Amino acid sequence: MKNEYALQLNNISKSYRDGEQQNNILNNVSLEVKPGQFIAIVGPSGSGKSTFLSIAGALLSPTDGSVIVGGQKLLKKQNKKLVKIRREKIGFIFQNHHLLPFLTAKEQLTFVMDMNKKNGRSKMNADEMLDDLGLSGCANKYPSKMSGGEKQRVAIARAFMNNPDVILTDEPTASLDGKRGRQVVELIKKEVKKHNKAAIMVTHDERVLDLVDVVYRLENATLKRVVNQ
Repeated sequence: MKNEYALQLNNISKSYRDGEQQNNILNNVSLEVKPGQFIAIVGPSGSGKSTFLSIAGALLSPTDGSVIVGGQKLLKKQNKKLVKIRREKIGFIFQNHHLLPFLTAKEQLTFVMDMNKKNGRSKMNADEMLDDLGLSGCANKYPSKMSGGEKQRVAIARAFMNNPDVILTDEPTASLDGKRGRQVVELIKKEVKKHNKAAIMVTHDERVLDLVDVVYRLENATLKRVVNQ
């Protein structure tokens, strides 16, 4: 039976030792995200949102609990396998675009595809993706010639290029003004729905919460759904 969830975090805990004291960052946190579902996680600074996203993206291992992405369980996987899972099953959109300065907008996308030629998954078309995000005019531009909004849109396109199961985005509006920040989240939502991807966005920007399907609040190491956001 096929798993109906693209991403599952089951009873996740994360703690660190600080001398004789143990700091609990996450305590028995669980979350399930279906394909096509766009979820936001909010909470005060230092509440563990980035830690949670890093665990969901196989960048950090939990102290306890398990993570399943696209039907694959991540717990106790070897590092080499985690790299492969991140590359093939997860698309990242960071606060800063992290574009390669020596590649044009189109090359940013085709480079990602070339890295994954053998993964057997259907890919997105670079030209179509750029056009879909209003970036056709930027296809041959280098990042130094793009505006902040254009670079962030290229980063969004890049995250979808390998047809991942899950999209994870960390504060995508932080470096943009209110209008452009909202436009960026609208574009993420459009692509999530169009390509039926599970997506989690960590954000402090409450002005964009109406664009997501569900809002959760992470505070005091626990995750709770926000009702009537």
